[in-house]
Parts: sequence; C-alpha cells; structure tokens
Amino acid sequence: MIRISRSSLLMLVLISLSNEILSNPSFYIDNTKIIGTSLDNNVDAYLGVPFAQPPVNELRWEKTQPKTFNQGEFFATDFAPACMQGPRIVNWYKGVALGFGGDPNYIDLPDISEDCLYLNMWVPNNPKYNDTKLPVLVYIHGGSNRAGWSFEPNYNGKKLAEKGIIVISVAYRLGVFGFYSHPELSVSNFALLDVIESLTWIKENISKVGGDPNNITISGESAGATIVEHLIVSPLSKNLFHRAIHQSAGWSIADSEIFYDDEHIKLSNQLSIKLLNRSNNKNNLDELKQINATKLLNKAEEVYGSTGYYSVLDGHTIIEPVRKSFELGNFNHVDLIIGSNKDEELMYLEKDYFLIDFFNERESYGFYTDTDNLNTLVMNFNNEKQKINYLLTSRNYTCPSFFIASSIKKHTNKNVWFYTFDKVRDGKKSSEMGAYHGAELPYIFNTHDSWLPTSQDDIKLTNLIQSYWSNFIKKGNPNTKKNDWTIFKSESFNVLSLDTQIQMKKSGSTRVCEALNY
Repeated sequence: MIRISRSSLLMLVLISLSNEILSNPSFYIDNTKIIGTSLDNNVDAYLGVPFAQPPVNELRWEKTQPKTFNQGEFFATDFAPACMQGPRIVNWYKGVALGFGGDPNYIDLPDISEDCLYLNMWVPNNPKYNDTKLPVLVYIHGGSNRAGWSFEPNYNGKKLAEKGIIVISVAYRLGVFGFYSHPELSVSNFALLDVIESLTWIKENISKVGGDPNNITISGESAGATIVEHLIVSPLSKNLFHRAIHQSAGWSIADSEIFYDDEHIKLSNQLSIKLLNRSNNKNNLDELKQINATKLLNKAEEVYGSTGYYSVLDGHTIIEPVRKSFELGNFNHVDLIIGSNKDEELMYLEKDYFLIDFFNERESYGFYTDTDNLNTLVMNFNNEKQKINYLLTSRNYTCPSFFIASSIKKHTNKNVWFYTFDKVRDGKKSSEMGAYHGAELPYIFNTHDSWLPTSQDDIKLTNLIQSYWSNFIKKGNPNTKKNDWTIFKSESFNVLSLDTQIQMKKSGSTRVCEALNY
C-alpha cells in the first residue's frame, strides 16, 4: 500500500485547485484578474461583474461613478444581488406559470441590495470564432422601473451566446433609488445614468473577451425598452451603441413626460416629508441618504403607489420629451427592430374596467379621440375585455412603436424591421393570457424549459426568432438568404407576424392609431 503524507495530500489538493482556477476563463481590468467559469457548448460566463461604484451612502442619488479595481483577483462566478425591490416580478412569473401549467414555485426573489450595479456576460469560446471580433448584445430588463433583475429565468444568455454573440445583461437602480427627484439634486434619472455607465464600461472593456466595441446592440423589453428609447434620444449615449431592439413599450411616447415631471417632484416631496417627519423638504438630502434602504423602499412604495416611477426632463440625460425628439429628428441614428405582442394588456385588465373608462381617460388627458370610429373598430370582438385589450395594446405599445419607426425612416437612412408577436402557448388558461406582455422573451433567449411547458411549435419558432435576432445583432439585417422580413415602410404599416405561421401582414392597429391621432 502506498501511503501519502498529509502534507503531500494537501499539496496535491492545492495544485488541483490551482489548475482548476488557471483553466477558468479570465481577463484583466487594470491589474485585477477577472475570473469566470466555463459552461458547456463552448460558452464562458462572467457573472456579477461590477461596472460602477456601489451607489450607497454619499453616492445614493448621485451620478453613477466608474468602478475602480484594486485587487489581485475578482471571481465572477455568481450573480450579484438584485437591486432594491418587492416581489412584483416573482408574482408575475408565478402568474404566467400557473396560466400555462408551469411550476409557480420555480422562482423566488433573489437577495436584494442597494449595492447592485453589476453585469453578467456570456461569451462564446468556440474555436470557429477565434479570428472574429464578436458582436455584442446588451440586454436591459423590464419591471415597470420598480422591479426585475438581470438574471431572471427569461434572460439567461447562454443559448443565444452559442450563436456567436456576446450576451450581456445589466442592472440599474430601481424605484425610488433610480427615479427620485429632489430639489437639492443636480442630476436625475439615475437608472438611465447606470445603463449609460454600463455601456461605457462595455465599450472600454469588451475587446478583452473578444468582443467588437464597434458592433454593440442594445435591447430591452417593457420598461427596458423605454430605457432603449431614452438611450436613442439621450446625447450622453452617443457612440455607445450601433443598433437597437425595442420590445413592447412606448408609453413615454403615448403619455409625454410632461404629465409626469410635476407629479414626480410632488411625490418626492411627500416622501421626504414622511420620512423625516417635517413639513418641508429643504436642506434634508444628507439626512435622506442615511436612511436605511429597506425603510426607504417600503415608505416609497406607500407614497408612489400605483403612479409608478418615470424618467424626467432633467436637461442632462433627457433634454426634451421623447416624442418631441423623435418628431424633430433629435436622436442617435440606429437600425432598429421594434414591435409588440398581440395581447399586451389582456392579463392586467381588471374585471370592473369598461370601454367607457378608456374613452373617459383619454378625454381627461386632453387627447383627441375619434370615439365613433373606435367603437366601429371593436364591434367584431366577442367581449368587453377583448375590446379594451385591443385598444390599450394599440395605444400603449403598437401605435407609439409605429411613431418611432416612422420617425427613424423620416429623419435617417437607417432601416427598421417591425414585428408583432402573435403566438399563444398551449395551456389551461391560454385564452385568458393570449400573446401576453413578455411572451416573446423565452423564444428570444430559448429559456422555455426552465419554467414553462414547451411544444415542438414553440421550439420551431424559437429557432427562427433566434436566427432573426442574431442576424440583426451581427450585421444589421435579420434576414438570411430569404428576405421574408421586409423593411418597414410608413405608408404601408406592414409587420412580420411571429406565430406558428410566419407572414408579413398589415397591422391590425393601423386604424386605431389614426383614431388616436398618431
């Protein structure tokens, strides 16, 4: 029998661990070695990489500060905590899973922290790409500006990275931490500043993992797409990206920020008064920065309630309403994929919300509405809920997206590809859910099986959508040899229907947009 001494055994273990670390993928930022992990199918992952200084204490509600590295090694092998939030997104996943027969217990709220400005990278490590500068996709998550995180089940970038794309998901401050408006603050829109800082970091460092800093596409869904809109019009993001993908948003076009600036300042004032128990909000910013993050979150949710959180016109990140910027051509010129889902509003409609409420709301906002025409357009729908879904989806998503697409065609020589996602999954409540808000995400990232039952039709559509998206990210055109997705033209409003059967068709929202004065 061969005996090995304890010291020799310890040495063998240390050598083994050392070899494992040395074999892990890595790159350097300054003198710090960023160490990731290798996944299967030739993909490397760098998880929880900080791109900014923690926005805590004196940096709460301040301009995002670049991250400084001063350590020998940084292990980027685990996701960092999500930004401060409640269970909103967890409840959304559970609702969708229950609707289609998935596992509602698949997801729980991750650890949350005010120190949350991290990104995740999935990097192809396939020999066939060794001599290629890899295109980059930067994904910005949704969540109504108050929830969500960069590593939700829908956003795992591994399978899309297998297509030869570096996939990056980024975090940004949420809720009161990202959208606070205080009279003593010199800047606002901290969430937008966070994303801009992440793009700056990516531009400076992506070549270290084989990425092309001159081929960066930004993408987002819902509130993430609203951030994409703001990045397109913001002067601070010029030259930080080259293409954009806009999924299921547009309310900053439908409801100009003019409605929200005063309201946001009023709510911010109310919050500071409640937190400090005093009748005014002057000379109290330092005190507010010292308040416990959980206490601040809970009190803000009480004050802001259903109003929510919005970017404001701060003259720095956003210098004029987004709609006006697109009207006048004051935006960064980029090729664009844009679209929305057929039933964006269906799962959110309350039982006591009626068609007359929709018309009354429009009138109270001072918007022109051709009520007679709209009533005619919804006559063929079976019930009130379907009628309202059709009108609200058109008003909040499809029509604003048409407006953005038409503006780009009018003011630039860039191309736009417009889609509508019409696929309804099989499931016990599919008729109640329809092609719901966010339904396209598992098809783009191929993340169905992690939490949703998946059919062969779903897999087929996933492969096709991933082909469209990856082609666009790589070369600015979603098509391959067959040009089945034609370039958007303002005069025709033809869109690509993403469904079991792929086809170009005239958008069903065209006449609604006309009636709503788009």
